[in-house]
Amino acid sequence: MKAAVLTEYKKIEIQDLPNPVPGPNDILVRVMANGLCPNDYRIYAGIATWKKPPTTLGHEPSGVVVEVGSNVKEFKPGDKVAGDTSRRCGYCKPCVEGRENLCVNRQGLSNGALAEFVVGNEVYMNRFHRASFEEEAFSEPLACVINGIKNSKVRMGDTVAIVGSGQIGLMHMQVARLCGARTVVLDLRPERLAVAEKLGADHTIDSSTADPVSKIKELTGGEGADKVIVAIGDSRAIDTALKLVSKVGSVNLFASINPPAPISVDPNLIHHEISLIGSYDKTRSDLRLATRIIDQGRIDVKSLISHRFTLERAGEAIELLGQSAGVKIMVNPNPE
Repeated sequence: MKAAVLTEYKKIEIQDLPNPVPGPNDILVRVMANGLCPNDYRIYAGIATWKKPPTTLGHEPSGVVVEVGSNVKEFKPGDKVAGDTSRRCGYCKPCVEGRENLCVNRQGLSNGALAEFVVGNEVYMNRFHRASFEEEAFSEPLACVINGIKNSKVRMGDTVAIVGSGQIGLMHMQVARLCGARTVVLDLRPERLAVAEKLGADHTIDSSTADPVSKIKELTGGEGADKVIVAIGDSRAIDTALKLVSKVGSVNLFASINPPAPISVDPNLIHHEISLIGSYDKTRSDLRLATRIIDQGRIDVKSLISHRFTLERAGEAIELLGQSAGVKIMVNPNPE
């Protein structure tokens, strides 16, 4: 198969590699679409070092099953699937407690999905029927968003402020609305706020021209937002978020900061019974729900796609990702 291999930091080569071989509980998938994630650029540029060259990036695949392992019962060749291509151990403390998103022994089954084929474990892949491959390539990041909304305990009638309107912030906004919340999206880029408005944000705030704290107070009768989700990895965004939240509210530091940077928190804010929480990855349940609501057309992810590339141009796609261009960049290893 052809794969976009990171041979050294900031260098991608298209190489011919052996097809990955599925284990007894795995499926081999012909990758039709793979979305790029900011972590792909961080690994590409050497900012994050948990995955090092030589390696193949990509962890948001959708495609068609071409081969199943000897123990697989739920899938057959020809099924359209999307999901996560890593395995959790099932035995560590987080796994036993149903939080396999925090598995301490997580490992990939094959190289990444910027390739013509990838292997996934059957329990972390889900079948779909109606959505396009590009839409279902959002299953993995949407599942992470669902986990974030769940951790924030978003309820009907809440005012949810989302700091950052990239792909993750815009999905948080849509899922919060599905939960019955009123949404306010903040960003410094008017073009992204325009997308938020198109996708149904109740309010948007351009923080480059308006004071977001006073705007939120105005929208909430002086109380502040019930839930704040920080969907951009920036310490200044966290500082703003802590000023937006109401008493007995919560701030979810969803996005990581890379490279790591300390933040300062006034402990007197926390005395107002404010919860400062985080979210990491997703569970099998989150993946299943993400695949389902995309297939049902209950969330608009297609409008988030701003750029499309073939596998041969994967390096160019990742460079563009590093420039924060557009919203969602999609790579299609096997164009239809």
